[in-house]
Amino acid sequence: MFYTMEEAAVLCGFLELYLNRDSVDAAVRKNYEKFRLGLVQESLGRDDYIWAAKALSFLRPHWWQDHEDHRALENALLKTQTLALKPKK
Repeated sequence: MFYTMEEAAVLCGFLELYLNRDSVDAAVRKNYEKFRLGLVQESLGRDDYIWAAKALSFLRPHWWQDHEDHRALENALLKTQTLALKPKK
């Protein structure tokens, strides 16, 4: 199961807003780029979903202040958490 185009746009738009800043650790930015590339190539693995769930959860306080589409972010987080919990094949 992968994200819809709308979900991918919401996720990348929101994560990029925060994670491409110079103040963010280079390793975190690198993980975001890996996640974004996996989204585009539809090649995300369980570890990618786990990373995204952690990043979204960490940034959750900013949803209400800075992002107008709270429901889309909440749905994307729930889907990400579900995908992260799927057993590896």
